[in-house]
Amino acid sequence: MMRQLGGSFGIVAITTFISNQNSIHRENIAQHLDANSFDVQQRVAALKASFMAKSFSPDVALQSAYKLLDLNVLKQASVLSYMDVFLYLGLLFLVCIPFVLFVKERKGREPIDLGDAMH
Repeated sequence: MMRQLGGSFGIVAITTFISNQNSIHRENIAQHLDANSFDVQQRVAALKASFMAKSFSPDVALQSAYKLLDLNVLKQASVLSYMDVFLYLGLLFLVCIPFVLFVKERKGREPIDLGDAMH
């Protein structure tokens, strides 16, 4: 039961961390997207043109271009969030390695036969 609870709390903590980091990264990326930037205008124009080539009306194509740009920002924020989680989990495991090395094996106990333990 403790293993299940520990796993559940770990998953909740990681999911909460990912969600928080996702909003932070999304906000940071969105701050760097300036509507007056030439690159952003070119990207929106190219997306709009590709939607218009698929027989969208100009106003729907523009809205679809903005939605796709927002989806790209969300994707990049998610990737950065998962990178943060893996980094912090890796650091946590590195910190735990010395503690594992200090655990001593108890002598004088009989080894447990896993075949008997399963039945």
